[in-house]
Amino acid sequence: MLEKTKASVVICSEELKTNKTLLLSKNPKLAFAKALELFDLPLEVKAGIHPQTWVEEGVEIDPSATLYPFVSIRKGAKIGKNVVVYSGVYIGHEVFIDENCIIYPNATILPKTKIGKRVIIHSGCVVGDDGFGYVWDGTKHYKTPQIGKVIIEDDVEIGANTTIDRATMGETRIKIGTKIDNLVQIGHNVEVGAHCILCGQVGLAGSSKIGDGSMLGGQSGVGDHIHLGPMNKIAAQSGVVMGDTKANETLMGFPAMPAFDYLRAVSLWKKLPEMQKTIKRLEKEIEELKKNHSGQQ
Repeated sequence: MLEKTKASVVICSEELKTNKTLLLSKNPKLAFAKALELFDLPLEVKAGIHPQTWVEEGVEIDPSATLYPFVSIRKGAKIGKNVVVYSGVYIGHEVFIDENCIIYPNATILPKTKIGKRVIIHSGCVVGDDGFGYVWDGTKHYKTPQIGKVIIEDDVEIGANTTIDRATMGETRIKIGTKIDNLVQIGHNVEVGAHCILCGQVGLAGSSKIGDGSMLGGQSGVGDHIHLGPMNKIAAQSGVVMGDTKANETLMGFPAMPAFDYLRAVSLWKKLPEMQKTIKRLEKEIEELKKNHSGQQ
């Protein structure tokens, strides 16, 4: 297959016997990602504010920023150097966006959100909407005002249609270098540590805390006020709801448990039909023994 490939260059970790051109790297996947950057040429952007952009008074926009048609920017917002904001984006009061950020079409950045450098926010994201807070007053759910904010640190990427709620009080924070997939829900007052990975449809309940370097698989969830230790790995569709975790844990299942214990439990679960037959057979044998014993008496 190597000799038949149409690839001009083969990226590998050690030299191979082949006529192909080799690019040697200790980390071929990283080398591949960097090679793709040579082909991922940025679209041309022309700095300036399109006439069909709506900018309120008191907004600060760096001259190097690019604002496409139908962007709305409210009073007190600040847009930094080389920021690109695509059509249909709403930027609320007192939002701060630092340099070299990209905000893709139809994202919504609500008031008092602070966004660091080189942040990428994909289409359909909502950052800074109300946290989900209500109190039962005896007859109905009474809304708790959500007066906090959201802070997104440098080099964070947020996938399409993800929502990040602002805090009830204080802040919801996404720390440096974290990458968030599409359709993720992050509740109010959550803290996501540095360089985490949150895969699609992850849900983080209010006031949960995710340790640095943790990886959460698709559709996994963390209960409110639970703290994950650093470098945790949470398998897809797992639910961490029974308490805090330690550093470097790998958890699976619902409720989540150590991966080895979960796999043992699954192994037993597969045997349940056979075990049920065995139990019924043993019950029948015990009943017969009881009858025989009664007859002998």
